Amino acid sequence: MLKNIIVRLVIYYLSWLAFLAGAFHFFPRALSYVSEERDRFLMGTLYSTATEVTDMLDNIQLGIDRLGNQEGVSQLADPALAVPVVLALVLAFGVTLPVTWVYRWTRPRKKYSQSFIHALLVTPIGIALVVFLVKGSLPLAFGLAGIVAAVRFRATIKEPMDAVYMLMAIGIGLATGTQLTTVAYLASLIFVTITLAVWKSNYGAEPAVLSGWRIVSPEARAQAATEGD
Repeated sequence: MLKNIIVRLVIYYLSWLAFLAGAFHFFPRALSYVSEERDRFLMGTLYSTATEVTDMLDNIQLGIDRLGNQEGVSQLADPALAVPVVLALVLAFGVTLPVTWVYRWTRPRKKYSQSFIHALLVTPIGIALVVFLVKGSLPLAFGLAGIVAAVRFRATIKEPMDAVYMLMAIGIGLATGTQLTTVAYLASLIFVTITLAVWKSNYGAEPAVLSGWRIVSPEARAQAATEGD
């Protein structure tokens, strides 16, 4: 049964849905941690001021000073921080995995790249982590942009569809990093569904032929050519 790709995808997404629903049902506090982290991100983005930035830097310095003592270790183990981070990183991997399956199933062998699949799988995790680092801090966001701009990436994406896959991976990372778990789940599900439908239907294999404002079918075109001969 699992050889059928549709059955495999349905079982996989239903399993993730059951896992998330069960986790939030039996551990309702985890849902509260996620909601608080999402609200903290939105409020920090909308109302970040110079005073808040100064306070944030002071807190960072205080956290550095406390690393290595018992209080610092307890802060790292704080579930209010650990639960959203772990959930975001695990979900980023989980909902990206079927995207890589679809890439393997639909890409022609000549255009297939194992290294690109590896990049797709780990990119959302890195993006989610970056979002946690810069959320609510405009200076950190600009600083990170400057660091990234200073690094020259030599890998190029030649195929348009590969760029779409990478954009999807980045979107999943952003959604999970901001605790928008439903968005990440639905985005992965809809992307996989549409991609498989487009591939299976062989959409756009041939250009359409128009006669005035009307679309001419291949059969009618062949018949017209025969009558003309």
